[in-house]
Amino acid sequence: MRAQRALAILLTVLFFALVIFGLGALFAIFHHRVWGYVVGALACAVMVYAGISSLRGSDAPGQRSGPGSTANGAGGGKPVGKGGAGRRTAAGDRPKNSPGAGSGRPGRARRR
Repeated sequence: MRAQRALAILLTVLFFALVIFGLGALFAIFHHRVWGYVVGALACAVMVYAGISSLRGSDAPGQRSGPGSTANGAGGGKPVGKGGAGRRTAAGDRPKNSPGAGSGRPGRARRR
């Protein structure tokens, strides 16, 4: 487990170095290598921030609104569209012994 974590850290550092020096080389074409390093470092900082915030998650209600919810956190949790509102009557049209009867999702009862 330690070796795997050390390898992950090494590969992450090498990837960040590739981003920073790659953007430095790209900006060097326009004679602004230092700005490339700055942009690369900022891009890596954004990636680190996104990684840390995704590990923490959002436990506070209403902090972020996901798909199908409103800005105040109240919502159905399911977006309108595929599987959302408008397909609820499909299960009522089938006989009760058909596959997927009662689930509202055609053809999904026996798939595992």
